[in-house]
Amino acid sequence: MTHIRESIQRTEYEFDTAAARFTRRHPCLSLLCTFIGVPIFILGAVYALASVVICPIAWVCGWM
Repeated sequence: MTHIRESIQRTEYEFDTAAARFTRRHPCLSLLCTFIGVPIFILGAVYALASVVICPIAWVCGWM
């Protein structure tokens, strides 16, 4: 369990370091990613998860 936690913390630290480096090198692109890319990603995730729930229900009810 400790190894898993340490592995997750190490991955999080590496991601934070890479994101900070990207932000320092490309400030305009990072703002674009933040205000356009992240909302699109969130909408896509909501759509995918809703489809995973709704499609089997629609199939059982005969709507598909």
